[in-house]
Amino acid sequence: MLQILCWSAVISLVLGIATEGLAEGWMEGTSILAAVVIIISVTAGNNWIKEKQFQKLNATAEKKSVDVIRGGTIEHISVDDLLVGDIQKIETGEIVSVDGLLLLSNDIVSDESALTG
Repeated sequence: MLQILCWSAVISLVLGIATEGLAEGWMEGTSILAAVVIIISVTAGNNWIKEKQFQKLNATAEKKSVDVIRGGTIEHISVDDLLVGDIQKIETGEIVSVDGLLLLSNDIVSDESALTG
C-alpha cells in the first residue's frame, strides 16, 4: 500500500508541476508524501514500543525460580543461583534448567523434542 502511495505521489507531483506549474503543482504530491512519512513514523514508533515491551516481558519470563534441597532444607531460589550439590525438586510440567542426575522418580516421562528438534 505504501508503495502505491509513493508512486501516486510521484505521478501526482510530476503531473501537477507539468500542468499547473511549480508554484501550485507541488502541493498534492507533497501532501501524499507527507502522509506516507507520517504513516511510516507512527508504525515504526509503535513497533519500537511493542519490541521494548516484549523484551521486558521476555526478561521477566526467563527469571525462573525452582525449589531445591540445600543443606537439608527446601529453598525457593532463582535458576541462576543453583550450585553444584543442590537437589532440584521437579514437579509435573516443570522444565529442568540444568544437567543433573535423577535420584528418585515415580513414572517419569520427559519430552526432549525442544533439544533435539
